[in-house]
Amino acid sequence: MMLDPSSSAMNTAASQNAWYVVQCRANQNYRARENLENQGFTCFLPELSVERLRAGRRIQREEPLFPGYLFIRLDRAGGWHTVRSTRGVQKLVTFGNQPVPVPDHVVEELQTRTESQHQEQAFAPGDTLRIENGPFKDLEAVFQRFDGQERVIVLMGMLHKQHQLTLSIKDVSRH
Repeated sequence: MMLDPSSSAMNTAASQNAWYVVQCRANQNYRARENLENQGFTCFLPELSVERLRAGRRIQREEPLFPGYLFIRLDRAGGWHTVRSTRGVQKLVTFGNQPVPVPDHVVEELQTRTESQHQEQAFAPGDTLRIENGPFKDLEAVFQRFDGQERVIVLMGMLHKQHQLTLSIKDVSRH
């Protein structure tokens, strides 16, 4: 849906309760959300559950779907100064000098999808990995599955045959 800044429908939507986009300062999404919510604003920060490798271990964590941005529901056309002067907030996303509302159905769809999200894993079956340590250093293998929290099972082609190896997560990296 295209938004025309000069349309009367948009001006009407801006004067009513609508969603807007806030640009946050670097790495301050959570701080901006907390401070805005403490002031009574309704905020939505879409997050994605991802699996990362840290110090050779798999960890689950939530990361913003749109780093540096969050959605805010505002009841009035004016009063942007309160939002802009909040710690963690850089500015409201505008076209010209007017903040542009985001259609409700877009935010509702994001809320639905982030609630029913699937987890993104560090490695997926079929990923090509590079072995970093051990007797197979600098060779490639294909990720098959995880074996506990600290080990992976990979397939490596040797002597015209696929061989299954169990390696430490620390010993492999994405190719």
